[in-house]
Amino acid sequence: MKTILLNLVCMFVLLDATSCAKKTEDPNTKVDENALSLKLILPNVAASGATVQMQGRGFGNSPEALQVKFGDVMGEVLDLSNGIISVKVPELADGSKIGVSVVVGGNTSNIKSFRVRKIEEPVVVQKDTIEWIEDKNPNIAAIEHGIMSYDEQVVKYIRNGQQLLEVELSKPSLIVVAEEEVGWGFYQFPSIRRSLSGQLAAGWSMNHDNAESYGKPSSGINSAVSNDGGETWTTVAKGPTGAGILLSNGDRIAISTPAAVPLEDLELLDPVATLQDQSTYSRIFKIYEYDKLPLQLQGTYQSRMKKGQTSWIAERGALVSPKLARYADGNVFPVVWWGDIQEISDGVYTCPYPGFEINSSGGVDPAGVICYKSTDFGKTWVKQGSITYQPDLSLDPNGNKRKTLGWTEPAFAALKNGTFLSVLRTQDGFGKGPMYWTTSTNNGVSWSAPKVFTGNGVLPKLLELNNGVVALASGRPGVQLRFMLNNDPNDWSEPFEMLPWLEGEGSSAGDPTGTSCGYTQMLKMDDNSFLIIYSDFQYKTPEGLTRKAIKVRKVTVKRI
Repeated sequence: MKTILLNLVCMFVLLDATSCAKKTEDPNTKVDENALSLKLILPNVAASGATVQMQGRGFGNSPEALQVKFGDVMGEVLDLSNGIISVKVPELADGSKIGVSVVVGGNTSNIKSFRVRKIEEPVVVQKDTIEWIEDKNPNIAAIEHGIMSYDEQVVKYIRNGQQLLEVELSKPSLIVVAEEEVGWGFYQFPSIRRSLSGQLAAGWSMNHDNAESYGKPSSGINSAVSNDGGETWTTVAKGPTGAGILLSNGDRIAISTPAAVPLEDLELLDPVATLQDQSTYSRIFKIYEYDKLPLQLQGTYQSRMKKGQTSWIAERGALVSPKLARYADGNVFPVVWWGDIQEISDGVYTCPYPGFEINSSGGVDPAGVICYKSTDFGKTWVKQGSITYQPDLSLDPNGNKRKTLGWTEPAFAALKNGTFLSVLRTQDGFGKGPMYWTTSTNNGVSWSAPKVFTGNGVLPKLLELNNGVVALASGRPGVQLRFMLNNDPNDWSEPFEMLPWLEGEGSSAGDPTGTSCGYTQMLKMDDNSFLIIYSDFQYKTPEGLTRKAIKVRKVTVKRI
């Protein structure tokens, strides 16, 4: 493979001497998404006659209407698709360094550096290597393509001349491909886990994405196993016994979601509030006092595998949470308690959603996140604190339109330094919405004011490796990986793009033209690496058909 050296200089003025990542003084700073700009050349070391690709914005839609200049010499434009130019390198002196620019309609882009590879220079190395110099947009809510990482490669992540990370991404492995075109909810929302036997197991949804489908049997095969660390997979009619979450007493627990109950089958008191989702989702939530609900709608639905046993036994967990409320969604009442669970020295913690609570006026605010602690290994969950919904309207203009679900799909991690970290989704039927982060230094009792740090994202997932690197996966548009820098939750790497995506895609669920549902899961493999599983809606079969697929790849990351 060719060695790729991408010397990308920050094209925005640095706000201080330490980072391109800092927020501008004016949070309302806008960047013209259509302005002509050349972001990267891939590779930017190549021989005359080679084909290179150029990523940026403002290129238009016609390859005939643009020019690519290598110094004063024109390159031959071969293609323009998905905002990427393919161009043939003109005849240039071996070893020369050239400034490259793109010309569209008489306007000339910024200049990026390109070096002509010498004939005797070795080409074949173990993996393509990209030297990426941080190039962040100072508008932190802007939605832009990050580091193209679609195939096997090594990325050296550099800021201000200093390499901070080395990230090695394996070639994606295919788990399953849909045999026919299917709608939203099918061949998506993937998961990956270790089975009780140690086998890797993958799962995905084969149902419609609505409350009526919760807890229902799959309408098709939705499991696969791997015996070689995730390189190859075999679909199975029934997945192996899951290992759940291993606790320090030797027990294992797993949270489940029961089938939603039709309202006509329940005897309920009047709701304390009825909330109408004003977005394209158009859901109606009826909110009820938790303590006055029938027992089947209280507590948590979970299973336990006692130490030394190999079978799961269903049980109910108790919730101790003053002012708690639960909701009916349309004509059914689901029992949803979704969140990450982690045990530390003094107990088991989780921060699930939706977190509806009755406020001091007797009403109900948009749902936040409620954090719980268990000191009896998951049998009883006691409220620690809440992450109340408080949007930053300067960076989240739809924030005050959310009347039902405020924070959703929270990622939660109890970091080794003692800090609790949560990343929160807001993206909904109003379109793309930012993700926020918040921390707690007293085990979830109180939380810092949530801060915007990206312009988009659904189902954020956090994973702290044994080497101290914290990875964040999210999606929509596409699928993106970020890594925390300098142990600072306000400082993340630029996103590593697992899939190509188009401008404007992924504004809401159900988009059939999107690249992915954006839902992922990560599984730790060793001190420095993990597997990430994700969906690809635009997979091309050998017959040239476009089908949904589930993929997985290994990522190894080290601090330098």
